[in-house]
Amino acid sequence: MMLSSLKYCYRRLTSSLRKLPDFIIIGAQKSGTSSLYYYLSQHPRLKLAINKEIHYYNYHIRHGKNLGWYKSFFPLKLRCIGRKTGEASPYYLFDDRAAARLKLDLPNVKLIAILRNPIDRAYSAYNMNAAKGKWPTTQTFEQAIANPDLSMEASQIYLIRGQYAGHIKKWLQHFKREQFLFIKSENFFTDPGSTLRKVYQFLEIEEVYPDNLKAQEVGSYSALSASTRAQLEDFFRQSNAELIELLGNEFKW
Repeated sequence: MMLSSLKYCYRRLTSSLRKLPDFIIIGAQKSGTSSLYYYLSQHPRLKLAINKEIHYYNYHIRHGKNLGWYKSFFPLKLRCIGRKTGEASPYYLFDDRAAARLKLDLPNVKLIAILRNPIDRAYSAYNMNAAKGKWPTTQTFEQAIANPDLSMEASQIYLIRGQYAGHIKKWLQHFKREQFLFIKSENFFTDPGSTLRKVYQFLEIEEVYPDNLKAQEVGSYSALSASTRAQLEDFFRQSNAELIELLGNEFKW
């Protein structure tokens, strides 16, 4: 039996002895979740999940996995005395069912959402998928979003996911407002130290900053055309206004 299989068996056999997450980074995809998780993984008071993205509540729970399987990704309670743990599955924010499922198991969990300008988030997601071969190479970003009625996959991935206000409102139906920390990506990218200070305060841990604050998983691609940006500004205008009403002027793009 391979070493990885033995480790998996050990984690599953000891799942009842493992700690459930104290916090979860629920999204948004392509908004800086990898960087935040990387920074937090270096904090002495945190011992995070073995995998950053577990996707239990938006995927695996629907495919037969149970809470024991989920717990197998987290540290043993005995090794986590005085420490907190968490994970980051950036698709949770967009899944209407994830909030209700998560509330059943983790009613007091703290939730972190990083929100990026939805236009930049959408374009970044497209370029990531194109680089990984997950999107037809013959279809440009403009073609992918041109007619969402004919391309529901593109509508979901690039447009609907950026309508943050609607997603957040559904999460607020299940969790108290004080259980959330909302972060603006652009502030995080510009000044990661100040954002980390807010995260440390939210998680109630001391301020211990990592030596390396280099952004993680940063893509490189051509700039979005002015005409496409203008088109998407119109598309997101109403949702962005609702977000400001919900979270305040900080989230004005």
